[in-house]
Amino acid sequence: MATNGQEKRNKARVKQELVLKLKVGEETKQVYMIDLSLGGIKIGGDHLILNEGQLVEVTIVLGRESELFHGRVERLDGLHRIKRISSDANSFFIRIIDKHFPEFVKSKFSYNYHNRVA
Repeated sequence: MATNGQEKRNKARVKQELVLKLKVGEETKQVYMIDLSLGGIKIGGDHLILNEGQLVEVTIVLGRESELFHGRVERLDGLHRIKRISSDANSFFIRIIDKHFPEFVKSKFSYNYHNRVA
């Protein structure tokens, strides 16, 4: 997306549909990661309803490892096609508020950041 002829994003984003656990209040749901950046995660899920400003916990599971992050629903991004489930799903951008999140992204997804053309 361009704004005044300039690229809105200046950093690469990881596009993978990883399965995530999303905890909202006392309820835990399975959702899918659509995009990942140093600032947060775009997620999608079937029948997923979240409110802007809502606090959530996101657990990213990579093999035997899992990492818990706290975030806030920043915006509703509308419907997005989730290829893994062959269905359209509501998508949201979650701003991760944990300070160690950018380092986690760089260490676990370093190939995508260092070898991607911006």
